[in-house]
Amino acid sequence: MVNFYDNGQTGGYTGPGIPDVTRVVNPRQPATNNYLASNFFNLEITRLPTVTYFCQSVGIPSLNLTPVDQPTSVGVYPKFIGGRYTFEDLTVNFIVDENMKNWLEVYQWMKEIGNMENTTDVIDGSQTSDFFSDILVVVTNSVYKPNLHIRFIDAFPIALSGFQFNSLATDTEPITASATFSYTLYEIDEL
Repeated sequence: MVNFYDNGQTGGYTGPGIPDVTRVVNPRQPATNNYLASNFFNLEITRLPTVTYFCQSVGIPSLNLTPVDQPTSVGVYPKFIGGRYTFEDLTVNFIVDENMKNWLEVYQWMKEIGNMENTTDVIDGSQTSDFFSDILVVVTNSVYKPNLHIRFIDAFPIALSGFQFNSLATDTEPITASATFSYTLYEIDEL
């Protein structure tokens, strides 16, 4: 019988099947008991430096893997691995600066990759690298040192929220907006 608690040293038993807990390295214990807080992040979008600066929140999108159904002559279809991956869109919320520069950064990017005003800028079926930009979310640890990189590859904006001015507001509150991005996939690297 293999003893998973024995670390190769002789002795240490207090009885049959009971390990000496002073010599046990439990692989089920985490390396740290610090939690991940919602403000342990930095956002880096090279193409949108002002959005990066005024970023308030970013949601790490969900990942889904669709199973493949195997048709059979009976009523229940067995499921197999090998389906399609789908990623939720990435949404970034930011405070709009007084010159609206960050909102206009996203607006101009969307205007450049689509056909908004006339037919002379029609994309001829080819997409260039100028349409895309990688987005990096740096997840920090409890002392705000980089811990993980989440890189969204070949991202481009697909939605930009509007905002509303309000002369009835009694307090000066910042206007916030959100930009939604589509991308090819995301990768997570431990540092």
